[in-house]
Amino acid sequence: DGQGLKRGTRVGEGATREVAAYLLDHPRSSSKEAMGFAGVPPTAMVRSFHKVYNFGGGSDTQEAKVGSLQMFMKNNGSCEDIGPGAFPVEEVHKISVFDIRMANADRHAGNILTGKGEDGKTVLIPIDHGYCLPENFEDCTFEWLYWPQAKVPFSSETLSYINSLDSEQDIALLKLNGWDVPEAVSRTLRISTMLLKKGVERNMTPYQIGSIMCRETVNRVSAIEEILREAHNSVLPESSEATFLEAVSVAMDRRLDQL
Repeated sequence: DGQGLKRGTRVGEGATREVAAYLLDHPRSSSKEAMGFAGVPPTAMVRSFHKVYNFGGGSDTQEAKVGSLQMFMKNNGSCEDIGPGAFPVEEVHKISVFDIRMANADRHAGNILTGKGEDGKTVLIPIDHGYCLPENFEDCTFEWLYWPQAKVPFSSETLSYINSLDSEQDIALLKLNGWDVPEAVSRTLRISTMLLKKGVERNMTPYQIGSIMCRETVNRVSAIEEILREAHNSVLPESSEATFLEAVSVAMDRRLDQL
């Protein structure tokens, strides 16, 4: 139950978040597609047993272990090995949309793989999502924020995808698949989706939206944290979640309209 390596996460929940990341990476059009909009590899929760497993403390326990299993994706290495200027804009944008929605606390060049699509063009493959959907926004980290593609406006196709997102349906989907989603995590998903949608309504770029979620320095809170603080101070302690989210929406509109 202890805090994970990233604030807002807990030890032992990484596998659940890996599966959640795949479940919420909805396909662009057909629900029958195995790969979603961002290209998160198919991921499932599995039970496994092997005689070489270490159970710690010298235990002789013969129990199966539970964890996430992800499909191997053929790749040419990670983005650490290539300058970002070579990446297609749409490939960077698909990951930016995903990371903003999921309030990813650990997106770096090492967990974006590069590969080739059927047409021979470069594709980016996002992996390592154990620190997605944290309980707060303190550690949001987006490597792509510093890439030139992040300052290019979203395409009409990407805007259409963003407008189709529904955080309430997402939360219901996670619960249907066995995750008793903590209220703090549900709140994160609702607010990050709200920010993404409000941002594109104002023609904001991935860079502009992402900058609201990420701290400039460790000790300086982000704009989204300031928005939440303002909303918290504007409602009564016993207020409902719906009332709080409405206060967040008002504070967010005010902040975005000032940009």
